[in-house]
Amino acid sequence: MKICKIGKTNVNKVANLMSNIKPDWWDYEGALQQLQDVSLLAKLVGWYIEKDTQPQGWILCAEFEGYSYLSIENLGYDEHGSFVMEEQLEPLLRRAEEYAREKGYCNLKYIISSTNLSCHGRPLHHYADELKNLKSYHRKHFDYFVHYGFNPAGFIPNCYGEHNHGIIMIKSLLD
Repeated sequence: MKICKIGKTNVNKVANLMSNIKPDWWDYEGALQQLQDVSLLAKLVGWYIEKDTQPQGWILCAEFEGYSYLSIENLGYDEHGSFVMEEQLEPLLRRAEEYAREKGYCNLKYIISSTNLSCHGRPLHHYADELKNLKSYHRKHFDYFVHYGFNPAGFIPNCYGEHNHGIIMIKSLLD
């Protein structure tokens, strides 16, 4: 058995396989398009706040239409030369949420590092227990997003370095 990279010379074979084994998900053309069209995976969309004709803050999101959610990829605001990511960005968060609702998406997603949270600096073991017992040690950024309506929903262990975990935050748009 050998492992091959999907490329231009063999993409047709893989699309054929996909459409044969799961025709209720893919026809051949849909499979071929999904294997080649990166815009089907995520499309970037973003906004910024302007003050005196200069950008003051931004939010960049990725749309995952197939999974019905908008993911906040990065954001920031210039507060007199300091980088902040809380209340100052609320107009942009509201704009992203409005956009997601207009598109019919069900969720907003954001990943926050575990800094100043109870799970930081150590290995994660039982994710459900870790999530149930997750506490903020006055982490302003985390606390703000919880106040805004996001809920911790999972982990990406070690994604920011050893024992520095990503906390997957979800805000439902169905309410």
